[in-house]
Order: sequence, then structure tokens, then C-alpha cells
Amino acid sequence: MALVVLLASAPFHAQAQTSGGAAVADREHIAIAQATFTPTDAEFENPERGFYRAASTDLDKLGADEVAKAYADGYRLIYARINLAAYRDADLPQSYLKKIEAGFATARRGGVKLIVRATYNYPNGETEYRDAQDAPIARVKDHLAQLKPVLRRNSDVIAFVQAGFIGAWGEWHTSSNDLTSPENRNQIKTALLDAVPDTRFVQFRYPPYIRDWSPHLPPLTAALSGAFRLGFHNDCFLASQTDVGTYDEEPALRAEQQTFTDELGDLGPFGGETCNPADDPNAKPRTACSDILSEGARYNLTYLNDDYYRRLFHDNWIKDGCMTDVRRRMGYRFALVSATHPANASRGGPLSISIVVRNSGWARLYNPRAVEVVLRDPVSGAVHRITSHSADPRQWLPDTDSAAMLDIVIPKDLPTGVQEIWLALPDADSRLAKDSRFSIRFANADDAAKMQNWNPSLGGFSLGTRVEIR
Repeated sequence: MALVVLLASAPFHAQAQTSGGAAVADREHIAIAQATFTPTDAEFENPERGFYRAASTDLDKLGADEVAKAYADGYRLIYARINLAAYRDADLPQSYLKKIEAGFATARRGGVKLIVRATYNYPNGETEYRDAQDAPIARVKDHLAQLKPVLRRNSDVIAFVQAGFIGAWGEWHTSSNDLTSPENRNQIKTALLDAVPDTRFVQFRYPPYIRDWSPHLPPLTAALSGAFRLGFHNDCFLASQTDVGTYDEEPALRAEQQTFTDELGDLGPFGGETCNPADDPNAKPRTACSDILSEGARYNLTYLNDDYYRRLFHDNWIKDGCMTDVRRRMGYRFALVSATHPANASRGGPLSISIVVRNSGWARLYNPRAVEVVLRDPVSGAVHRITSHSADPRQWLPDTDSAAMLDIVIPKDLPTGVQEIWLALPDADSRLAKDSRFSIRFANADDAAKMQNWNPSLGGFSLGTRVEIR
């Protein structure tokens, strides 16, 4: 049972009882409900974070069975490629764009979000990429203009966009059309940021390019407002001293680039995959638990390919006993610490709930998300959802306890009487807001004695407190 504290503003006269039996002062006193919460080490599948599964086919062919299998296996992210190989010299047909749109719809129905990358080639081996073909700059820009409305219409199920388009695998190297020249990559970066929904980040493959565009990283407010939308994906994470060409060969310059990506992760998302360092003859892969735990935290690792390259990395993390910790800590991990609010409120009047949230994950939340106060009638089960605009969970930083004030207005038509208080973090998009599969689960343990529990149907966690509506 939540504690109710009496803060007297006048001499005490009498007390009434709430339905839960806790004392509440009369109107000459202020009654405050307080609750504390217990964190849990359990693994939870949450949106836009964690290990991802790469789709076995392209986005335009993404099937419901594959998405359902991924969801059942605990994945909430799927990597999906937009395959442009057939259109290096042609516009994208409307029939193809409709198939891409259908792929997004399949993800939406299946409860997952996508990491999206468009490519003109996908070589089969780690060393068979030198003859890969991309498209001329004009064609790339035309394709981005055609993809723009599709991407923007489906922003709800896009977690992150990897830059793609240039070179082998769309990884911004070995371009057959000189797309890696400063002028061309600048144009493509600008076109990408224009095409991708304003609320989503674009992740680029090489830190020096990002550093050229933004040598002095802005404050967090720029990322929260959408003024800064650059992220980094490392597709040879931990594979060698340079992560197979991701960083410079020269140690001092490499250290500067790594410091930059460390700071970049505070603003934009970092993710990717490990790789087979076959193309680096002097590779020294960093395969120990100490490596993934330290570098995951340093660079704010949000997601990682679960299937590649397992032999050197994932299998070692399992053998050495840290895989569970990696799964828990990748991305954000929010747990309620405490909550305080008045025990009484008036219809049409304000209610403020003070909370403290601990983020024990490696990263912050990058995409916009609502904070919702859910009032639930303990007898009828009727629910009223009220979005609070006074808190932004993207500001709940990793390895930090963050205080937030949730200010709401009680609906004028809410029935008088006792209401339970729940907290929810639904998706910000109206198409997904009522789908609890896309809600973030707090990493708190259920506690029957305190009436605290996660409700998957509500997509919310009970504070175990109540408010008397007058």
C-alpha cells in the first residue's frame, strides 16, 4: 500500500479514510501520496532498442510470418533493406513503392519497428565488394525524392534510418560513381535528412564524415528539437583496432575520432553489428565481456545484430557470462524510483505527479515518446488516459536518476471518487499510441503488497497510489 503523508496547513481536526484504508486529512490539510518502487533484473523486450534480427528478404517482400516469428522470439527491431539494385538507371516504379509501403504495414501489424537502409548492391562476402555498383548522384537524389513520401507516411514504424545508397552494402565506401567525394556525400546527406521523417535520425557509417559536417557537437536541446539528427552505425564494431577501417590507422587521430563518437552517442543513436575482420590482416578483435560492457556504455550502444558475427563475439559473451547484462543494458532501461502526488484533486483542476526515474541502460531514448497518466476506476475498470506535456523521457539520460514533474488537468467529466494512478510510455504516433506492444515497459518488479504491477493490456505500470477526485 502506498504511504499517504499529511502536511498540515492548519490545526488537525479529523481524518477520513480512503478506500485503501490510508489516512487522508480533511480540507484544512494537504494529503500527499508517496510510493517507492523495486527495480528488477528481468529482461524485457522494449521498442527501438536491443538485439535486432535482419530480415531474410527485402522490405518490399517482408512477410507477416517472418515478423510474427521475430516478435515471438523477443525481437522488437528488424533490419530491412530497400533493394534498389534493379533501378540504378531508372526511376522507382509506383508498383515497387507500393510494395515498400506494404512492408511497413506488415511491420506495423506485427508489433515491430524497422532499421531501414537503401542499397544498390549487397555483396555476399567480406572481401567480394570491390566490384559492387551504385548509382550516379543524380539518380540517388531522384530516388530519395521518390522515397520521401513513403518514408514520411511510415515514420511510426521507422526506428532509425541508416544512410545507405553509397558504395558496397550502402556503407559509404568503394563507390563506383565517386559518391564518396566530399561534394557528393554532402548532397546525399542533405537529401537524406530532407527525405527522412523529421522525428527520426539518420545514421552514417564513418565518424570523419559526421565530424566534417558537425565539428562542434551541439547541446542536447538541438537533438530534442530536431535541429540535429545525425547518428552513427558501426558495422564492424569491436572487430579490430580500427574496426576494419571505421577509424583511422594513426593512433592519435583514431583516439580523437573515438572521443567524437563517444560524445555523439549522447545526441544521436549508435548501433550496428560486429563483423568478421577478414579484410584486416592485423586485426585484434575485442571479444571479451570487458570489451562489450565498457564500449557499449562508452558509445551508448542502442542496438546490435543478433546473428552476425556470433562466433567471435556473441558466443564469447554467452560463455563468459555477460550476455544477460548486454541484453538488459543495450539502449535505454527505465525503472521508477519514487512518485509523489496530492491525494486529492478536483474535476477540471490540475494534478502534478513528481517522479524519479532511473535509466540503467547504455543510451537515452532517441525518438519522441509521450508520458501518459492513466486514471483507472478500481471498481468499474474504466480508464482515462491523459498525456502530460511537461516531461520528455528523451531527457532521462543513461546511468542517471532523473526527476520529472507530470502536470495534467483532470477531465471535467471524470466521475468523482477514487482513481488508481498508472504511468504509461505509449508511442508518440497516434497510429500506435493505443497498441501496448509499442509501449515501453518500466523495469520494475510487481509488488502485490504495494498494488504495483505491469498491465500489458494498459501498457502501463501501477504506482500503487490513488487520488480522490472531487
